[in-house]
Amino acid sequence: MDEFNRDYTRFTDTSFVGRLNVDKVLEDVPSELYDMLIFARDMYAVSHGAFDISVGGVLHRLGYGDRQRSGEVVDNFWQRSEITRDKIVIPSESVIDLGGLGKGWLIDKFVTIMQDCGHSQFIVNGGGDMYVHSDTPIDIALQHPTRHDEQIGQTPISHGALAVSSSVMRTWEHDGATHHHIIDPATSESSTSDVISTYVLARTALIADVMATILLIRPELDHELSKKFHLQTILLRKDQIL
Repeated sequence: MDEFNRDYTRFTDTSFVGRLNVDKVLEDVPSELYDMLIFARDMYAVSHGAFDISVGGVLHRLGYGDRQRSGEVVDNFWQRSEITRDKIVIPSESVIDLGGLGKGWLIDKFVTIMQDCGHSQFIVNGGGDMYVHSDTPIDIALQHPTRHDEQIGQTPISHGALAVSSSVMRTWEHDGATHHHIIDPATSESSTSDVISTYVLARTALIADVMATILLIRPELDHELSKKFHLQTILLRKDQIL
């Protein structure tokens, strides 16, 4: 886990992502980074642009990181980038962030480790996202987004992943305004969707994680993405918690 964070965080200039953000080019590309970028490109397409890793500069600008790395969402990021197994080149104004997929990706890596070690029943709990592999269903509580000692319900899981994302769980004040970490690429600002929490069941933690983020930004894609990725979802709107 420490190695994964060290390699792919945007908060240091020594990680692969940090080096790419500073130099705009990376050679001797780790196969895992290549795979993550190809997956991110695919998610950009299926989400009609809602999932965009070029939001890193916006997060910095809004105070979630070093202001010297400030930037905006990059138009045509994927068309202007070169992604091969030998070399990655991104546009000169780009600052990328893999936070929208990193936790799910890492949880699925732990799932593979557990299975390779012969464990038939286990839970990988990533804090907000988890994967369950159990002979009998396990009831997982769904935390209320603002009253953290309450739940909005429970869901049984035997084999699959749950991801929860919220626009009210991770907020901060900067330049006199309140921001959160779910960035709408269409506005280069924190999402203003009326959905404040998403709860997504999927076959893998990676898909659950990414879909939970996308549906906070574009809740109108719920039916389309649920059908495509065999999801079960709950979208909690502002007027439902008042």
